[in-house]
Amino acid sequence: MSTTALATPPEDETLAASIATWRRTVEAELKGVPFDKKLLTRTFEGITLQPLYTRVDISKRAAHAELLAKPPGTAPFLRGTRATGYAVEGWEVAQEIAAATPAEFNQRLREDLMTGQNAAVLFAATPVRPNGLALDTAADLAAALAGVEAGVLPVHIDAGVDAVALGDRYLAWAEQQGFKGSALTGSVTADPLGVWASAGALPVALPAAFDALAAWTKRAAQSAPALRTVGVNAGLWAEAGGTAVHELAFALSATVETLRALRDRGVPLGVAVPRLRLNFGSGPQFLMEAAKFRAWRPLLTRVVVALGGDASLAGRATVHAVTTRWNKTRLDAHVNMLRVTTEAFAAVLGSVDSLHIAPYDGLDGVGTGESFARRIARNVHVMLAEEFGTTVPADPAGGSWCIESLTDELARKAWELFQGLEAKGGFSAALRSGELQKLAAAAAKEKAQAVGARRSGIVGTNLFPNLRETPLPASAILAAAPAAAWSAEKITPAVAFRAAAGFEKLRDASAAYAVRTGKRPRVFLAKMGPLIQHKGRADFAAGFFAPGGFELVAKQTFTDAAEAAKALAASGAEVAVLCSTDETYPELVPAFTAAARAACPNVTLVLAGLPADEAVKNAFAAAGIDQFIHLRASAEETLALLLKKIGAL
Repeated sequence: MSTTALATPPEDETLAASIATWRRTVEAELKGVPFDKKLLTRTFEGITLQPLYTRVDISKRAAHAELLAKPPGTAPFLRGTRATGYAVEGWEVAQEIAAATPAEFNQRLREDLMTGQNAAVLFAATPVRPNGLALDTAADLAAALAGVEAGVLPVHIDAGVDAVALGDRYLAWAEQQGFKGSALTGSVTADPLGVWASAGALPVALPAAFDALAAWTKRAAQSAPALRTVGVNAGLWAEAGGTAVHELAFALSATVETLRALRDRGVPLGVAVPRLRLNFGSGPQFLMEAAKFRAWRPLLTRVVVALGGDASLAGRATVHAVTTRWNKTRLDAHVNMLRVTTEAFAAVLGSVDSLHIAPYDGLDGVGTGESFARRIARNVHVMLAEEFGTTVPADPAGGSWCIESLTDELARKAWELFQGLEAKGGFSAALRSGELQKLAAAAAKEKAQAVGARRSGIVGTNLFPNLRETPLPASAILAAAPAAAWSAEKITPAVAFRAAAGFEKLRDASAAYAVRTGKRPRVFLAKMGPLIQHKGRADFAAGFFAPGGFELVAKQTFTDAAEAAKALAASGAEVAVLCSTDETYPELVPAFTAAARAACPNVTLVLAGLPADEAVKNAFAAAGIDQFIHLRASAEETLALLLKKIGAL
């Protein structure tokens, strides 16, 4: 007998047999529906989620299984950088605070420090950060941090392109309080590449920006050795619609270019890597996001070693997570509370060092500053730490067959993309060519299409909308202004987007139409025949039109077309949807369209369903059907077309 035949231990053979039995049982329950079509889910990363994971999924990933065998706190840090996880010290509750002035920021910071926050986070105002603070003078910084003890509370300051002046102010402020730089934790970071990608320009040439970063890092290494100085913002790609693979690969590429630039300016890896502060977004795909955070540190370790550094250095870089904006909504905005909870949970499972959880009204990432929304966001930190039990095991997700499998797949895909970027000249070359922006934009388009067709659900927006609610005002969204004053290194910027914005525009149009005309746009459901005949498609049609703000007229059922047309005329509806079955449509469509056109010449006629036969579809269109709604149709595009037709959009 060959050695190959003996490679699988008996327990794995037993497991394989059990899996085969499970699959046969499932296929029988599916009653002919293909297993792969029903139970496999392909993600935007090109990874297929399985309905069941077992130890076999790990055992066949030998390299990853080897990493998993290493305890938490050891290189390459798959299981986090701390041997005991969060048991001794939790992640930093590093909430960003919306404020118009340094004084207002300080007032809110003090309130929040009394109820769970344990870090101060400041952003210098820039064209790409319009909700940042004006920190142009020592007085501004002192006003923002009044009452804060520099040696006790971690302070994180994002200076944008150049941190030299703001870093000097921060060190001077701490010294005035009686704290030496050696007592300071937190960060004062600059991220020229991240700002460049977001703004599409820089105030100075990139080499000059790296000169400033190197100068600040050297000074901080001497004066404040625990202070982070080097920022890498990978989260901007998540906000631009990129996938987890993009975020990881682009983070690697930006990190490598930054480390090389610093090394060329006299900052060795041993100084630069421990001063790295990586920023990642945490999005709605829970399993994928947890896997992304776990994949990052082994990838960083691999890069550090390749650059000639010791693997242990990678464990000294910190990771900050921010719940993303792209899936947050003005409509049914309290659902945002649930969204950020799962996103934050994924980040914690990935062993982040600090975390910002956006308030539910935070469509710009930080919210309106309203006290209740801030408090709820901070409470999510408390729930994760004290009620979810995430601080008890050293590595809560460790050994999860699903998450570990996804971690390995993500890491492999990200490394492959990263190597491709390196071969083409690295991060800045890819920005100049537009490759990174195009990759993110293509992923964003795919995600937007899935949302538009309601394959990706956004509860309260494209699924189960509440037409009686009061949405958050549009002013809750702050958009980045173009960096008009910046003329160096101009490129195409990475454009952030929110997936719900299209449907929100439709709802706004319907609401404005109601104010103007005294009624919402109306859709009449012509439900033909008994309940079993029309219910499925009537329910689908109701769900299809509600996200556009349409009022449904759907109480009656009908037995003949003339009766339905008479009710349509009485309803005042601008759109009518015929709801029945494929078998009855050949007879119903001509009769209903003729009667409906006679009763309401300007009505838009819609068929719930799409004939498989193109000739039948064409015949229905010739009979008077204007639109077909079905599972593959884009609800967003169809609803926009109908609203334009009636003058609402």
